[in-house]
Amino acid sequence: MKDYSPQRRTALVFTGSGTSGAYHAGVLKALDESGVKIDVVVGSGVGTIAAAYAAVSGGSRLYGPNGFWQGTGWSSFYRLRPVLRLALILLGISFAVFALPLVAGLLVGLLFPLVLIADRLFPGTASGLLDRIWTTPEALSGTYLVAQAVPVFALALLTVVVAVVLLVRDGRRIPEAFESLLDARPGLTRLRKGLWDIARGASLSGGPPSEAELGRRYATLLTENFGEPGFRELVLRTADLDRGDALAFVLLRERQADEASPRARGAGLADSVDLRARGHDALVFDAVATGLLCPVAMPLRRVSFPKGGPYAGETHRLTDATFVPGSGIAEALAAGAEQVIVVTGVPEHRLPLARRRGPRARMDATVRTLEQQAAGELSAVDRLNRIVSTLGHRGSDGRGAWEDPASGRIYREVDLWVVRPERRSLGPMEFDGARDPATEVVHSVEDLLEQGWRDAYHQFVEPVVGQAPLPEREEGKYRNTQPVDL
Repeated sequence: MKDYSPQRRTALVFTGSGTSGAYHAGVLKALDESGVKIDVVVGSGVGTIAAAYAAVSGGSRLYGPNGFWQGTGWSSFYRLRPVLRLALILLGISFAVFALPLVAGLLVGLLFPLVLIADRLFPGTASGLLDRIWTTPEALSGTYLVAQAVPVFALALLTVVVAVVLLVRDGRRIPEAFESLLDARPGLTRLRKGLWDIARGASLSGGPPSEAELGRRYATLLTENFGEPGFRELVLRTADLDRGDALAFVLLRERQADEASPRARGAGLADSVDLRARGHDALVFDAVATGLLCPVAMPLRRVSFPKGGPYAGETHRLTDATFVPGSGIAEALAAGAEQVIVVTGVPEHRLPLARRRGPRARMDATVRTLEQQAAGELSAVDRLNRIVSTLGHRGSDGRGAWEDPASGRIYREVDLWVVRPERRSLGPMEFDGARDPATEVVHSVEDLLEQGWRDAYHQFVEPVVGQAPLPEREEGKYRNTQPVDL
């Protein structure tokens, strides 16, 4: 068991996608309760949400009674694009009108034996009823054609209106409308409200401001409170599709991260975006929002960088960092961390998915595969630690180091702890919960939050920090208490 020391610079890394965010919240709850000192929080994928809350002492608003992950479902985060939903409604109405004669014919066929029986009891009933049926199509033909044509006309008109609006705005951006069938606006609205509750301070304004203003308020709150209890330095990791690599947005006390980049074992923070720079603080929400844009399935986040920094004037497409290799450990080390706590919703042992058919099952499997690829950095760090311990030497600080004779690069030992579930009860995209086929138990997002809390205590707090969990309250009383004989 590696020695944990609060005297060392400690980084907390959240990585994963989708429902892993609820697992992150449970782990953060356990670490807050036990008082574990965290200097830097790194968010990768949906971990950007937990990192953004944790950096400004907002953990209780993440996992609390009315927190971000309480009472959530698929509709809390995603929906079909409004235009697509309207088009499907019109198509459904048109199909229902078209199928109406078939339904009527089927109904007549089912009732025909009863008509014959009635004709035996009351002669002439069948002939009278058949005469009415034969005259009905002629009387209703005009109404039927109008009812069938109106939805089709409305659909054609909707298509023309949408095309004209897109053309007037910017004809070059028309292909953006076809990039994704899903819309993440409900989740982004929920995220804006949650961050605004933290960043507004004593402001009396009811609704959240624009995303740019929210980013400025958040960056100001964090930079003005560096060093205060509960406030930590922040690294937000995204996937930049135009660079084909990860792009980090950082809020550090001192912009000295580049000096620590040799410890990053690869990409450091040299190309990162400093959110303390003028104009760049407005990009905070853009970086956090990528955590809700699961790769492949969700729309992209287009970010225009201001002048006076890297990528000045350029517009980049950002998405969930799970799309690119790595989990945030390299960024944590580049920010000067000496020991790292990694929180991931990906189990160490892979098990086959229970649900394997349908569009959501396909999305779930795709995101799960990307999660496992990103978590491969854990194995790489563990392998490098073994190389350092075997071939390296101990420095004056008692930490191992090894110089690669081929490149002359110095690799240092990394104190790494991982908090992860033994098995996954929910897939990355199962926000509505799911029934475990092995146990027939229905698991929800709230259950995943509770599982993260338990795993954090069992895997890190108790064995490493040496602190037992706090007693839970139920109806104002402590549970699992023992009487004391006085």
